[in-house]
Amino acid sequence: MLVASIVSNKNPEVTVPTSMTFTMPVLNATVLKGYDENNLQYNSALNQWEIHKGIDFLVSADSKVYASFSGTITNVYTNSLEGTVVEIDHGDNLKTIYGSLNQNVNVEIGDTVQTGDVIGTSSNSGINETNESHLHYEVWKNGSKVDPSSYLNIESK
Repeated sequence: MLVASIVSNKNPEVTVPTSMTFTMPVLNATVLKGYDENNLQYNSALNQWEIHKGIDFLVSADSKVYASFSGTITNVYTNSLEGTVVEIDHGDNLKTIYGSLNQNVNVEIGDTVQTGDVIGTSSNSGINETNESHLHYEVWKNGSKVDPSSYLNIESK
């Protein structure tokens, strides 16, 4: 399992405890679309320009998706735009969102997961961004989306 170190915080409104480490939610992935709260990005699937407050990782179909930090499953749902989505509450007003998963996930609401546990597999079920197999990954702090690269050792495009 690949463990990411916390990098310097790019958003001054988000404080990342230095003792916290996140694992990458997928392995052998390419950043398809990075987090950008300031510039519109074209969404060819929806034929519109939009802000993208998450990271899309391009991966092979059925790639394992890992809990990037320990917590409790607070939501699991499926819709036509996002595919199957899993939400993990990590406490301290911090949560992660995993979208475009295969419908048969390994977790249910109320389950406790540990860092690195497999929560599901990737798919192309989230058609709102691309029709390729990917993981849409978000980090929320204090009720707002924040740049996941503040928690993972990756560069967001």
